Amino acid sequence: MSVQGLSNDQKAPSFKRRLAAGASRAITYLQSGWRGKAITLVFLSLTVVAIVSIILANQAAFNSYRWQLRPVWLAYAAGFVMADLFLGAFAWHLLVARLACYSDPRYNLKYWGYANLAKRLPGPVWYIASRAALYEQQGVSKMTTSLLSGLELVLVLVSGIVTFLLSLPFWALPAELAGRLYHSWFLILLFPLCLLLVHPRVLNRLWQKLSRQTPVEGLRWQDTALWLLFYVFIWLVGALSLFSAINLFYPLSMSHFIPVAGMWAVANVISMAGTLTLSGIGLRELSLALLLTQVAPTPAALLIVVVIRIIWLVGEFLGALLSLTL
Repeated sequence: MSVQGLSNDQKAPSFKRRLAAGASRAITYLQSGWRGKAITLVFLSLTVVAIVSIILANQAAFNSYRWQLRPVWLAYAAGFVMADLFLGAFAWHLLVARLACYSDPRYNLKYWGYANLAKRLPGPVWYIASRAALYEQQGVSKMTTSLLSGLELVLVLVSGIVTFLLSLPFWALPAELAGRLYHSWFLILLFPLCLLLVHPRVLNRLWQKLSRQTPVEGLRWQDTALWLLFYVFIWLVGALSLFSAINLFYPLSMSHFIPVAGMWAVANVISMAGTLTLSGIGLRELSLALLLTQVAPTPAALLIVVVIRIIWLVGEFLGALLSLTL
């Protein structure tokens, strides 16, 4: 049959395959050799510029505040960041082992750490594409890797929303803001919506529709519930890094940890949601700075946001370096 005789439906799959293959080659090309190092350096530079701009814009507040530095909390923050990164990589390993039948922890942890740096880019396509290119070398299809990355994103977002909602009753908010939040009772509707998003039947149907094949073993509630709880635990470990960064500059009792965990979760969820629309750069820092003023003075909140950004950036970079040794 001639090319002219092909229908649009017949041409579409061929075009999609060529597009996917081209994207995979482009990602592999950019990640290889000096280009991968140059890209990493560019994103590190952008982060440094963002941090310096925050400091310069609030220089007067920084200069007038009487700082209380407790260096031991910096070590705690760094430790919790590394623990959180390892747990995130291990959660990814569980997903891949369950749904892609690829249970080599060495490569699963390695690929998660290496592709994690690409999350600094606007939009999820970069780290998803980088994962797809890496896993293709191990015989896992691009479609399977992309679906797993989408499932991971859903679990992270849903668990973050759940963490935030569960923490709300413990927030000590100003009377006016608390009154407004009290009237926002519709937020409770997010719970059933979150459960619907991770319902095994919904996930199985989505997987079948997008990949045109069912998972090797159908998902069950014990799978999705376990993953959801595990990601909530990861959010709490990440919140401990923020709590430690707060105590680095401002003494805060453990009784404030649950509100801090909610602030950490909602700020990151906002940032991730913004990233999906290619406009999430700086959203986490801005929202987190505003939220932290509820538990710390404004100058301290601003510096905490800067420091936690640096700690996480260094942790992710070290995680990527460690992943290369696996």
